[in-house]
Amino acid sequence: MSEKGRLSEVRAQIAELDRAVARSLEERAALSKSIRSLAEAGGFVAEFDRDPLKFIDELPEGPLSKDALRAIFAQVTAAGRSLERPIRVAYVGATGGFCHLMARLHFGTAANLVECATVADALEEVKRQRSTLCVFPFESSVDGLILPAIFALAETDLVLVAERTLPAMLNLMSATGSAGPIEKIYGSSLSHAASERFRKREYPRAEVLDVRSPSEAAKAAKGDPTSAAVVPEATGREAGLEIVKESVGDEADLRSRYGVVGARPASRTGSDTTALLFSLDDAPGTLFQVLGHFAERGINLKKIQSRPVRGASWDYIFYVEVAGHNTDRAVVTALGAVKGSTKYLKLLGSFPNES
Repeated sequence: MSEKGRLSEVRAQIAELDRAVARSLEERAALSKSIRSLAEAGGFVAEFDRDPLKFIDELPEGPLSKDALRAIFAQVTAAGRSLERPIRVAYVGATGGFCHLMARLHFGTAANLVECATVADALEEVKRQRSTLCVFPFESSVDGLILPAIFALAETDLVLVAERTLPAMLNLMSATGSAGPIEKIYGSSLSHAASERFRKREYPRAEVLDVRSPSEAAKAAKGDPTSAAVVPEATGREAGLEIVKESVGDEADLRSRYGVVGARPASRTGSDTTALLFSLDDAPGTLFQVLGHFAERGINLKKIQSRPVRGASWDYIFYVEVAGHNTDRAVVTALGAVKGSTKYLKLLGSFPNES
């Protein structure tokens, strides 16, 4: 058989495998819908599998990297969750922005996503039971923790129940993908600000047009052959745009960490993180004493940051993440001891470690 004949045979085999994968996905979707039916009939809320991608670590190495498999199955899991338990999720930012894309990736396209202008607005959606969960960024690889978001959470009785870290890459995209004459560049004010150095260097004469959201920017660029948009890739692709230039943001390797917040705490998985805030009396050794309560019990301190308290001169609040769930015996006893050594202590929640 010739090489061309063999190539046709291989493509036919791939097509048949694709059909088999589609049939398996339909069977999986049917099982997800049965989970929803069982929960509704029994009058309970079906909990999501806390570590649905763990099986990937147990697979032998193959042509597809494990990161590629995780990306594929993350989409499959999100679609299944949306069938198991359709939910309403509030997110911070504009449609087509990174937080919106994260919420859709995590909860599936069937989830009812609600746009909110601020973290406080998103939290209010959950407090008033208009949404089951909310999503907002609370850490960046460049600027560190977004303390206003953490403080807004601390003022409620809601808790962190999950985390997700994703790249925050902006691209210049157009209908043709050509770097030819671009006279207009659409984008949200945030996107323009984040890519200002690139735009001034590469397209100093282009007209800069602010629109409300990345989705609107992509749609505007699609309808004008002399224009482009600064948007996340997924947002541009949905509008039919092609990449002109990748990673045009001033911070090329920016990654954002998102928190998922709800009214009910997350269940223990055996691989969890607990987040808390505390403040101390101004006395020698108080921070050493508090951290010692974790060290004495073999609890790993994963993160600590301090920030001044507004309106209180020289008073600081500490954000801490420790390994373990707040129901673990060691963490329970450590938090009990910490409470006696601090003047303020707020448990922000425990959540599964990201796969």
